[in-house]
Amino acid sequence: MNKFEAFETFEEYQFQDNSREARRSRPGPKKKKDRRARQTMREIREMDDGIENWVPSYAKAIDPRHHERQWVTESIGPFYRDQIVTDVTRLVKGGKEANVYACIGHPATGVDLIAAKLYRPRMLRHLKNDAIYKAGRTLRNAEGKQLKGRREKLAMRKKTTFGKEVDIQWWIGNEYRTQTQLFEAGANVPKPIGHQGNTILMQYIGDAYGPAPTLSEVRLPQDEAAALFTRVMQNVSLMLDNHLVHGDLSAYNILYWEGDIYLIDFPQMVEARHNPHAYELLERDITRVCEYFAGLGVVRDPVALAHDLWDPYMGPGG
Repeated sequence: MNKFEAFETFEEYQFQDNSREARRSRPGPKKKKDRRARQTMREIREMDDGIENWVPSYAKAIDPRHHERQWVTESIGPFYRDQIVTDVTRLVKGGKEANVYACIGHPATGVDLIAAKLYRPRMLRHLKNDAIYKAGRTLRNAEGKQLKGRREKLAMRKKTTFGKEVDIQWWIGNEYRTQTQLFEAGANVPKPIGHQGNTILMQYIGDAYGPAPTLSEVRLPQDEAAALFTRVMQNVSLMLDNHLVHGDLSAYNILYWEGDIYLIDFPQMVEARHNPHAYELLERDITRVCEYFAGLGVVRDPVALAHDLWDPYMGPGG
């Protein structure tokens, strides 16, 4: 800045008070810069995105000493800071591996309700035969990048604290990536919204009065059963077209809402091209679905259905 830039006109500069006292009290360019920097720092320090004091409605009703209060607040807090959710209102589903909570979507998202799935820190204790699902799967970090380092693989094999953390993030990241892939492919799955740490946000299936039930919780009208069975099998076929097998499909993780179905829970999804157990898992998925719909008069041969999908997928000589 030159000496004239601080004035509107030359006359203002010409008739300014240039006495020694005035010059001493008048801030120079450096002083002005330092003052602006200090002001900016004060503003930054005073900024409050609300996350430090944010406690969602659901957590407020919990004893402050209970671990769930802190778990919910800390896990969903980053999404509150990023203006994706504004509140957590209820527990939708509790499980050994994860809990699902109903959240109020921030107006900027255009979504009224969001489901937040929070994985427990010790979820791996409850995953049975996880080696079957991991076989042939690419090891990736929380950001989805392939892990090629020997350190991570060794830590997971030795089950060190670091190795367990890598393993957990691998499972959670796998679910989010798979659900995103399937949604983009047109499958009946809740729309993924975000993923950070142990938390996955997705479309809430249901309404303000409650979540959509699973097939295991309802008695479907018989006139809908055949069409819904076909819809489930179309999704199983679509998954296989994308080289994926659910691996744990049953009436317990298929939602029913407004005459349609939504598949959920994908951490154990396997890659059909690389997992040596893919066909067996596919047949088990179809068998469980057939067992449920058989009670509604829709009787199908699960082994035949599995081969009808698998054999063309593998091609001649497969």
